[in-house]
Amino acid sequence: MDNEWNFLSPKVSSKDRDTFGFDDCGDGSNIILEDSWIMAHIMHNVGIFPSVGQARKNGWDMPIPMGFSEFTVGKMKKKVWILNEIPE
Repeated sequence: MDNEWNFLSPKVSSKDRDTFGFDDCGDGSNIILEDSWIMAHIMHNVGIFPSVGQARKNGWDMPIPMGFSEFTVGKMKKKVWILNEIPE
């Protein structure tokens, strides 16, 4: 089971991807964020919660932070890296 997850906004430039180490290996290691997603969607996608609704009830009902974020979550200490739009 994989313990590291990369989430990437489609609006991030390739220069920013390279700067933050989100290289596109073509192996599907970067999960593309959808416009309607919030943090609950990410926590469900990682497998911390069985549903988005359960993640919301457990406090992840918040927007995805702008820029670069890193989280260590769950009993298995899953690492989640997020590169969202970077405000100018």
